Amino acid sequence: MTPIWDAESVLAASNEWAWVPEYARSVRTDEYLVVAYPPTYLTPTSARLTGSDREPAQIVDEVHGVARDLGRERLWWTLSDTSRPAGLEAELVRRGAQVVERMDVLGLDLTGGVPEVAPGAEVTVTRVRDRDGVRDALVLSQSAFGGSAPDDEEIDRGLVEIARGLDDDSVGRVVASVAGRPASTGGWGIVGPVCRLWGGGTHPDLRGLGAYRAVLRARLDVAVRSGATLALTHGRVDTSSPILRALGFRRYGEQRQLVIDL
Repeated sequence: MTPIWDAESVLAASNEWAWVPEYARSVRTDEYLVVAYPPTYLTPTSARLTGSDREPAQIVDEVHGVARDLGRERLWWTLSDTSRPAGLEAELVRRGAQVVERMDVLGLDLTGGVPEVAPGAEVTVTRVRDRDGVRDALVLSQSAFGGSAPDDEEIDRGLVEIARGLDDDSVGRVVASVAGRPASTGGWGIVGPVCRLWGGGTHPDLRGLGAYRAVLRARLDVAVRSGATLALTHGRVDTSSPILRALGFRRYGEQRQLVIDL
């Protein structure tokens, strides 16, 4: 039976989205998830709620203790409109946390197929399959979002990640080039009927040429071919979200990222 993608089900799918690779250390309970990624990552330590009825201060104290036990001094919290307890964001702000990212929760119903998304005239899209492709994708991500230039270890991890999906399309990345120059990249992961779109970004010098749209179209084609009925993503409020909404994505809520020194 095809799921009905109403607001409640889309937000539930968004709240279930957490990336915990094998090489990361993590602590998961019935109430929260804390993940320690490699220190070179843009957000090396993350926390998100899965729901709690305890007082916000109790949850914050416990999660911050977990992050310290993992050897970390800063923590990036991801919260949404439906995070429980509702007062946790106010508690974090009271302790000095700052909102550093606002993202719209965006969904596109794919039961009717892929909408028309026209790439630029000189844009070509290739799937990332080898070391050079991973390096191009990571360099593009760094230019779009910031962070450190990829080293050999990060490239190796990226190769392992894409290799898992080369046979079944369950995960992967693409790179769009403009007149032969790598310009935009994006990844996907398919979990049941949901295609999670992540890491979509374009080099600042090559924006507005259709590379972002080409990356989106390539991933949506994979999603439909794999049987996904919902494309789900988190778009930056002031950059990618307006583009995605103009292409047919619907906004279902907001997700915020706050950073705090422990």
